[in-house]
Amino acid sequence: MLYILLFSFIGIALGVFAGILPGIHPNQFFVLVVSLLPFLSQFPQDAILALIISIMVSNVLLNYIPAIFFSVPDPNTVINILPGHRMVLEGKGLDALFISLSGAFLTLIVCIVTLPVLLFFIPILHEFVYPYLHFLLLGLAIWMVVMEKTWREKMMSLFLYLISGLWGILCLNSTIISSEWALFPTLTGMFGIAGLLMSMQEVTKLPKQIMSESVNVGNVPKIVASGLIAGLLIGILPGAGESQAGVLVSEFTGLGQNEFLGALSGINMSNAFFALVSLYSFGKIRSGAAAAIDEVFLEFGLNNLIFSVGVILFSAGLSVLITWFIGKKSLKLLERVNYKLASQIILGFTVLMVLWFTGIAGLFILIVSTCLGLLPVLWGIKRTSNMGFLMVSTTIYFAGLAWMINGMLF
Repeated sequence: MLYILLFSFIGIALGVFAGILPGIHPNQFFVLVVSLLPFLSQFPQDAILALIISIMVSNVLLNYIPAIFFSVPDPNTVINILPGHRMVLEGKGLDALFISLSGAFLTLIVCIVTLPVLLFFIPILHEFVYPYLHFLLLGLAIWMVVMEKTWREKMMSLFLYLISGLWGILCLNSTIISSEWALFPTLTGMFGIAGLLMSMQEVTKLPKQIMSESVNVGNVPKIVASGLIAGLLIGILPGAGESQAGVLVSEFTGLGQNEFLGALSGINMSNAFFALVSLYSFGKIRSGAAAAIDEVFLEFGLNNLIFSVGVILFSAGLSVLITWFIGKKSLKLLERVNYKLASQIILGFTVLMVLWFTGIAGLFILIVSTCLGLLPVLWGIKRTSNMGFLMVSTTIYFAGLAWMINGMLF
């Protein structure tokens, strides 16, 4: 028991570190854990499992601080920037963080409560939905374009979707940078730096951040249901990610800004949760944490899953408190400094991190991606059009047309 608690605290600390600093991904820690298995084998397997899960859960929650406050996204939180950072510029940054944490934690509770029923339906859902995933993504893309108001905006949205999709194919299949590392400069440029540059032109000092006495979270059942269903789909189906699910929630539900932000957080948390359920249900690996667990256990059984649920609850509860504390301190610091100067510092730090981790190739990708990220703002269309970066290649892959990409590039 002592080792389980100790490893849980270590995992939470590592997840906090990976969540706050751009360029540091929890998968790097999972790889480290696997590489240290000969040393860690002297400890109970449950303690190692607690370490991996704690890293995963705390990272999900801590990611909201750089994504919302500093407009520096993780691949899983790029869509959270859109409503979250807007609320910060309106002086409602604490509300945004509270809504994000509430959405994530409440969705997690419902995931756990409904788990016995979902364990029965998940294999059926996987069998019937998986063959048609590319049709779902294609339908979503068409819907995104159609929802633009004018014919000019529809054509611009379609053009940007295809261009960003082509850019995604080039970056994710590049021989000069790995696909995992390519996500850092591309998504940071499209959804982080682009938004930061625009806000720097409009805001010189961050408004005083005041938390509402009664935060209007919105329709909680609707938020939780959106997060649960979308997170369930992407947690058991390969290729679909939180960002695509965020676009799906954005386009197909009538969620308000606050409800949308809460649902996105629920998607992040339920996806992490169902990645473990997927590993138990049919042995499929859907996340870096699941891959690390698969290296530790020959078979991830029901007892392991039940134990994981307990660790997830403990880690999530503690990480929510840590995230809230760090978030409040971060906003207080931002209030005292010139926003433009702070943005320039964040921008410079992000560029240095990109250069450090991905080199000149990553810096070039960052510049091009930032230009793509500015286009929807300049053209007056939705920034979700840039999600073609991930969705086009995913759609092609599940349509069985990956040979087209290979033929075009190689």
